[in-house]
Amino acid sequence: MVDKLGIGTAALAGLYGAPGSERPAPDRAIARRTLLAAVERGVRFVDTAPAYGEAESLVGAVLGDREDCVIATKVAVPPGGWEELSPEQARVHICASAQASLRALRRERLDLLQVHNADEELVRRGAVAEGLAELREAGLVAMTGASVYGEADALAVIASPAFEAVQVAFSALDRRPERRTLPAAAAEGTAVIARSLLLRGVLSPAGRGLDGPFAPLAAAAAAVRRAFDVSWEELPGAAVAFVLARASVSRALIGPRDESELATLLDQAERFKDAAATLELPPHDLPDWLLDPSRWPQETSVGG
Repeated sequence: MVDKLGIGTAALAGLYGAPGSERPAPDRAIARRTLLAAVERGVRFVDTAPAYGEAESLVGAVLGDREDCVIATKVAVPPGGWEELSPEQARVHICASAQASLRALRRERLDLLQVHNADEELVRRGAVAEGLAELREAGLVAMTGASVYGEADALAVIASPAFEAVQVAFSALDRRPERRTLPAAAAEGTAVIARSLLLRGVLSPAGRGLDGPFAPLAAAAAAVRRAFDVSWEELPGAAVAFVLARASVSRALIGPRDESELATLLDQAERFKDAAATLELPPHDLPDWLLDPSRWPQETSVGG
């Protein structure tokens, strides 16, 4: 199972967590030890982005010289948005972002470069595909992909020959990718990277106390807990095991803030892997906005 796991670095560099339970980034020394502990446990995939504060430089300082580690990063979102850039400006921006990431990550080549928060329209713009192709031709990028939010956006990435991987939110609560995204990716041979396995901590003890507009999330998390027949403290590991058990998922990202959280997630995921492979989860009717943290009310949002 550890071969499919990756470390997401958003929680190591900024505020992160369930609504009302957001926690700041850990001390840099703690973050360094967490990454090293993950590698010692056999995790060899790390996902980061320019948008995650100092995460790229952290990963570069700790793992930049580790040839056995695959490091994925993303193209920085232009300050004024992609729509403000001409095709030539878009290609220049993609190249400049990649060069900055190479320096921060202390690498000569990016293992995987993803367009951050891509949408259907952007995916179909020729300038983005051309910019990524130029980087591959120059030997600066090995693989290309895109991180997305919506189903239509994911399907556009999968249909485009410019991308080899798509990153989507997927969890025991957010199973929308099972409808069309996962089957389409399997058919096209596109790698699927799953993020938000705990839905920003909702599938953890923090989800138990959600109320107000988030009360339906608490109820849905409780239903998952009952289906697994685990405690709230065991729920995170069970939720990770659920995603890892899906054959169509190539990589599954977890976001531990320290060594203790890392060890707990890895140990619990291993313990619940057999149950996760055959588990039948109850259906839920959660609205799309509750499953998308970028659409949570601003006063309780944990960020984009």
